[in-house]
Amino acid sequence: MPRVRITAPPTTPPAVSRLRFALVGTLFSLVWSSAFIAGKVGMAASGPLTLLSLRFLLAGLLVWPIARLRAGTSGGVQGAGAPGRPERAPKAQQLRDALVALLAGLLNNAVYLGLAFVGMRTVPAGLTTIVVSTSPLMTSALAALALRERLGWRAAAGLAAGFAGVVWIMRARALSGSADLHGVALILLGTVALSVSTLLYRKIAGRLDPWRIALIQLPASGLVLLPLAWWREGLVVLPSAAFFGSLLYLAVVVSIGTTLMLLWLVRHGGASRASSFHLLNPLFGTLLAVLLLGEHVPASDLLGALPIMAGLGLVLRPRRT
Repeated sequence: MPRVRITAPPTTPPAVSRLRFALVGTLFSLVWSSAFIAGKVGMAASGPLTLLSLRFLLAGLLVWPIARLRAGTSGGVQGAGAPGRPERAPKAQQLRDALVALLAGLLNNAVYLGLAFVGMRTVPAGLTTIVVSTSPLMTSALAALALRERLGWRAAAGLAAGFAGVVWIMRARALSGSADLHGVALILLGTVALSVSTLLYRKIAGRLDPWRIALIQLPASGLVLLPLAWWREGLVVLPSAAFFGSLLYLAVVVSIGTTLMLLWLVRHGGASRASSFHLLNPLFGTLLAVLLLGEHVPASDLLGALPIMAGLGLVLRPRRT
């Protein structure tokens, strides 16, 4: 009797339209940028590390029942047989993926956000989002070297235009003396960690369930930051409605929402295209800083946003086949 070979389901994610990809990426950038505004509000009642530690612990607590429910119905991994989803991975592969997810989460949450929030004590929230928008350039360069992702001339030109806009804004800020160089350096160092984290997401985005990734990353990040917050800040919190509103928004909308959206973007578009949406951060960050915090935005920031927007369009434009 002839043997029947059962082929594994495809691991390539289903194609999505450019419009849908752009809408999800724009929403991701908007929510991501709003984190710095909410962080400024929360840090009026606590230290940055204390706020982040409580944020990640609360987010992990909220994710836990959802992740456990999904693990109970799918065996903890994306089930085989569904279109565009991988087959069940071996135990060793699951362990490696979990470790990669943990490392990516610590770089993204503990290192990047820890440095960014500490630096933001002396740097305006709008300028913080501008510094973070250099992440696509770092991510694309690292992706071309480490993951061999092809970078066409349009994408390269778009990233160069976006970076030029950021340099223009930073130069004007430096000349006006409105930027604390030590704080900016901390944020920039954190942005490097963000770029490395985005590349690590590329390795696991198609294999692990997003909720399981969030369950691995969020509590671990909170636990890592907790002793640092106690040592540096004494875990002091001045309770207020603004603080708890900020904490809840950061935990639910930002931590959980952006994690799921980033994984979706990386899976369907690659690390470089997903990271390119950080080029929108200056636009959303400065707009939210003006509307919600009353920060003054120089005209140079608005001029610098123009090549950033043009650069994003070039990065997202598909290559000709």
